[in-house]
Amino acid sequence: MIHEELWKKLNAMDPYEVSRNSLASYDKNSHTFSLKILTRTYLIKPKLQSVTNRENSSSPPEYHLQLSAINYLIGSKDIPLIGKWVSEKEFPSGPIFFRGHHAMPTKELEQIFDNDPDGFSAACMAFRGKKVEGGDIAFEFQVFPRIPVRLILWLADEEFPARVSYLFDRSANLHLQLDALWAVGKTLESALLNHVEEKNKRT
Repeated sequence: MIHEELWKKLNAMDPYEVSRNSLASYDKNSHTFSLKILTRTYLIKPKLQSVTNRENSSSPPEYHLQLSAINYLIGSKDIPLIGKWVSEKEFPSGPIFFRGHHAMPTKELEQIFDNDPDGFSAACMAFRGKKVEGGDIAFEFQVFPRIPVRLILWLADEEFPARVSYLFDRSANLHLQLDALWAVGKTLESALLNHVEEKNKRT
């Protein structure tokens, strides 16, 4: 459940300013924000404290997507991308925060795509990932309108296990606090893992 204080904060904000800063659309009649997250649009209703998938309202979005969406609406700013890609530990206090249970979620991705560049590519392209330079294979995602994320995979070989890392535009922490950036990583990880799971069910 999303913390009550986050909903209170969002409800107290000017929705048109939120819309401008986040690049979400706002419907004043239904008091609803429409926000694109990866390839889907989500409806966020602060007064009802709800986040739903516009195309499938019966299935609630996973918790980290909801959490990062609310934090994004609250914290986003009308500023351009800086154009410099950095790891999570390059943000102020990043080395302290992103460790232990707040380490970026890579382990399951490393296990699933251990030595499978084709599977990694297929999963990334399902969410309109754009192939970029980096590692053995890398993709860039528009997770939120102002938060692009790069996911980089180094395949396993005889000497080293597979390794995955995340990169963010340097501006990301101007929109989101570090715990919300971690939730963005979980949102992307969950999308890719769910895609693989659904694909395996069909085969």
